[in-house]
Amino acid sequence: MSYYVALIDFDHLDHPVFLKSLAQSLSAHKTRKGILVHGDSEYTNRLMQTGMMREDARERAIMDLNHRLVALFADHGVSTIGLQGFQKELIQKTDSGLQLNKKVFDGLPDSPMLLISSLINDGDERTYIPPVELAEFLAEELEDHELVLFSQDHDSDIFTQSTNEKEVKWSELSEEFRGKNLSEEQLQITIPTILTTGISFSGWPEPEKATKIR
Repeated sequence: MSYYVALIDFDHLDHPVFLKSLAQSLSAHKTRKGILVHGDSEYTNRLMQTGMMREDARERAIMDLNHRLVALFADHGVSTIGLQGFQKELIQKTDSGLQLNKKVFDGLPDSPMLLISSLINDGDERTYIPPVELAEFLAEELEDHELVLFSQDHDSDIFTQSTNEKEVKWSELSEEFRGKNLSEEQLQITIPTILTTGISFSGWPEPEKATKIR
């Protein structure tokens, strides 16, 4: 069985239609196990408008979003374990890079899905790292997991045989494809990934419409 690490990027976290379609897709997975990774959203900027400092607002936004997503998925019958990356010392930032607490990870209850934020441990403190960094790390650390990104194109369910190659290289993506489907955040990814949509994700591990980028 193919597992996944799916990144819910900044823009999608503030897109209720996408989040609903994602929740519906996750409900179709039944017992398939995956990991969703997220950071903050435009919610951070709205909190800053109330007078909060950016660092505090971002941390508050991330923690709130984690709880909100667990509730949204539950409304669609999806059992989710929501964790901040620093909880249970799950993910640690060290001098040699990120480190996953395998004992804690392996001891998590078996559930269709894990939802992990990019607030992680840095010594005795907790710190924010870009969610793309966490998503890449987990996809590489967990060898049986594939990285999944979601297209920014919300006008139509993309990727038909006639309009897109099913497998391309990062270095060969056209400017049109990048501009239509990928955010600046997502373009920081450098490892192989599967680009799909919230709707098509229901067909995991073989989404009906998807492009592999290597």
